Amino acid sequence: MFVLRMTVLTLLLSASLPSYAQNSVDIGQLAATPMWRALLHIPRSTSFSINEPASYVDDPRFFIGKYEKFSREGELSATLEAFQLNPISTACRFPARYLWLQSQNILPAGLLSECAEYMEWREKIDVERVVLVLAASYLNSPSSMYGHTFLRLDPAGERGESAFLSYALNFAASIPPGENGMLYAYRGILGGYPGLFSMQPYYEKIQEYSRLENRDIWEYPLSMNAAQIDMLLAHTWELRDINFDYYFFDENCSFRLLELLEVAFPDLDLTSPFAHAAMPVDTVREVVESGIAEQPRYRASKRIELEAVLAELDAAQKAMVIRLATAESQLKHPDYLAYSADQRQLLATAAYRYLRYISNREERSPAQANRSLALLREMQSYGPRAVRQIEMPGRPDQGHPTSMLSLSGGSSEDRQYADVEWRISYHDALDSVAGYPEGATLMMGRLKLRWRDGDTLQLQGFDPIAIRSLAPRDAFFKPISWQVNAGFERLENIEESMVARVSGGAGASVNFLMGVAYGLPGLRLEHNDDAEDPWRIAAQINVGQLWQGNVWATELRASYIDFGGGDDIGRGVRQSVNLGINRVFSAKQAMRLSLEYRKEFGLESTAAELAWRHYF
Repeated sequence: MFVLRMTVLTLLLSASLPSYAQNSVDIGQLAATPMWRALLHIPRSTSFSINEPASYVDDPRFFIGKYEKFSREGELSATLEAFQLNPISTACRFPARYLWLQSQNILPAGLLSECAEYMEWREKIDVERVVLVLAASYLNSPSSMYGHTFLRLDPAGERGESAFLSYALNFAASIPPGENGMLYAYRGILGGYPGLFSMQPYYEKIQEYSRLENRDIWEYPLSMNAAQIDMLLAHTWELRDINFDYYFFDENCSFRLLELLEVAFPDLDLTSPFAHAAMPVDTVREVVESGIAEQPRYRASKRIELEAVLAELDAAQKAMVIRLATAESQLKHPDYLAYSADQRQLLATAAYRYLRYISNREERSPAQANRSLALLREMQSYGPRAVRQIEMPGRPDQGHPTSMLSLSGGSSEDRQYADVEWRISYHDALDSVAGYPEGATLMMGRLKLRWRDGDTLQLQGFDPIAIRSLAPRDAFFKPISWQVNAGFERLENIEESMVARVSGGAGASVNFLMGVAYGLPGLRLEHNDDAEDPWRIAAQINVGQLWQGNVWATELRASYIDFGGGDDIGRGVRQSVNLGINRVFSAKQAMRLSLEYRKEFGLESTAAELAWRHYF
């Protein structure tokens, strides 16, 4: 009976639909609308010539017509023909296209009510609110260095009161298990992975980011009405199991979400600014500036929550916390019992959180489970405890943009020079820390050109990648600080040789003098065509003191590189001391002063430089 009913209904609907072959629809005009462009994921274009951009979608299953990723009109004609021949099955496969064509009075209402699978899915998620979520950057994972964005779908009614019952709509590269980090970076840059949309419970994302990776989460509710939510979800249905080529810098998670939002807001241009690179924080800033985002909510990582509790304790109390987390028998120790009830509850809370923190990434042993349970019972035995509110840090969308252009003038050994520096992304330690992780440097695509009086313009340096993570150690946290950089550098004192180098190292940093002191030993591999032995390797150590702030930042650093003895160019020792001071005037403007002393293979030099920096 069901098959007969569907057959009769299809025949009736087919008979009621207009004949597109008789030009009852202006296909050219309809195909030129922003909504059809958004539904096909076609880059914005001001013309409709033969060179019109093709759709970003790389999966032929997304298109009804053959090779129609290259033609708006061709795919629209194929879509209209499919609706005329098989209206119900076409609507069930492409509900967003159906909703749009129905809103244009081209298709009749009610077709989606016959789509049992789609309607069951919509009833299950029952979305009332959409939230844009930014997980802060995480330097210890290649896929998360720049942060990550996704959409949270909040259900209606009482279920919507808890975000843990929401769903996360995510776009990510489909990476084989156990993929090597360097291979991931290589294939991710060149589009070697397919990208897919997926949905999962939001609490799993909180566990992944906030607890396991200790990343802050920012949640931006979006101002969307019911019709816009319906359209966004209908298009999400159309993208099930549809492949996009994934590119780390541009066609990534954040860019795909902007495309998805343009389906709900077809008159907004969210994607054009990111034709070449889409940093997650920049895409969030674009959404905020478009006016569709509301005041964000800050969800602190588990480490931040623990640090907030530890901030209420003195040194002796912190030592007691470590003792409690090590052995539950300490709960009966006279030293612990000497504290007041309020203090004991605070100590037990800190010990419980610390124990959970250090066991996040490993399977808990029975002994750890017993200690955790004992501490939980202890802290609960004193009744409810007022939760200390964690101060919201600087919002990521209000920090500096990630691209930077710098113009500077300087003097080195009484010779004047002018530099032009361009950085594709992202942030260095002297930039304003507002909205960025403390102690983090992550730069890709840093290019510097120099003009010196009497010389022509020449390449001074190029760094495809430069990363440094300064994570201070203390009694509770034992992270490793590390750095790696690769690129080309001109040696001032050695016949201005241009050398290629890769260097890296790992060490430690600690909080010191209201800043961070660090020491990073490592190695440097270098190639110099002007040397008798072009390839050489050196031991190196970098030490320094860093003070960061929203307006002022200062770093004093020194490096020592030893290439060993020898008479050829480049052998021996290089030493340098550098002082950098940065003054921020706005999110897009800053000035930077650099003073440097160098001693390279017995030749000494000094330099002073003042730079104006524009972020965009």
